[in-house]
Amino acid sequence: MFDVITIGAATRDVFLKSKNFKVEKNLKSPTKKAEWFPLGSKIDVEKIIFETGGGATNAAVTFARQGLKSAVVARIGDDPGGRIIIENLEKEGINTHLIKKDPENYTAYSIILVAENGDRTILVYRGASAHFSEHDIPWEKLETKWIFVTNLAGNVSLLKKIVDYFHDKYVKVALVPGGAELKKGSKILGPIFSKADVVIMNREEASGLTGIKYEDKERIVKKTCLLTKHIGVVTDAAVGATACDSNHIYHIGTHGNEPVDRTGAGDAFAAGFISGLIKYESVEGALELAADNASSVVSYFGAKAGIIRDNKSPFKEKLRVHVTKIK
Repeated sequence: MFDVITIGAATRDVFLKSKNFKVEKNLKSPTKKAEWFPLGSKIDVEKIIFETGGGATNAAVTFARQGLKSAVVARIGDDPGGRIIIENLEKEGINTHLIKKDPENYTAYSIILVAENGDRTILVYRGASAHFSEHDIPWEKLETKWIFVTNLAGNVSLLKKIVDYFHDKYVKVALVPGGAELKKGSKILGPIFSKADVVIMNREEASGLTGIKYEDKERIVKKTCLLTKHIGVVTDAAVGATACDSNHIYHIGTHGNEPVDRTGAGDAFAAGFISGLIKYESVEGALELAADNASSVVSYFGAKAGIIRDNKSPFKEKLRVHVTKIK
């Protein structure tokens, strides 16, 4: 019996940092910022790091380092990238027997272009992960207390099957939907989210899904909470995160440390939150662990280097959780 099984993407990552990757305001960009470099030129790179990533593997490392028995369900290529993913997970004590090897497609690959301020652009080759389907899931072997579902490349029918299957087995389900899933809209996702114990999105994603203006954060949070069976969480970058259940709204800030690389912060927060729920059985404890984990991860290159271990935090300051009763 596992404590948590993660389902989603597994990737091989390479991080490139250069002071020549410029970040400027750009109103045509969805994020209102753009990273650019001169076409046709050679650009010096000061730092290069090879890592592994993908929401399923990133989350599993948090669970393992928090002392929870975890496994990963994903699809990788039968290639060097896939083998490194398996090796790294096994070094963390994570079960890899549920991972499917694709004989035809390469392991998913990401190139992360990191600017001096920690902002980044990610070039993604989805490879084997794009072919992940219900046939890759060994349903009868998934004996676990929690299921943690990350990006499924827009496969909402698979998301529905996963949620329905574990809902009927009284296994708790946490969802961290990817952008491709969220594009399907609340009409399709609403019935799925209503069976999940926890749904975690960032503020921009939650605003788009609920149809509530980005500026009206409190309404976004309340509406997100109504979409789920138990707990809704909305992250908001440097501002912190807000969660709610049927009775209360909880808010936590961040440690304010200067980010080196923001890659993996969302995975670290989400997995930290579920780890906290399992260990402390409280939203407050879950938010504290989630905020510590995410703040630590952004202090390092890659999505895994900064993931904290059980009962250890790099921060002396304990963040306070503000709780208000829902009226």
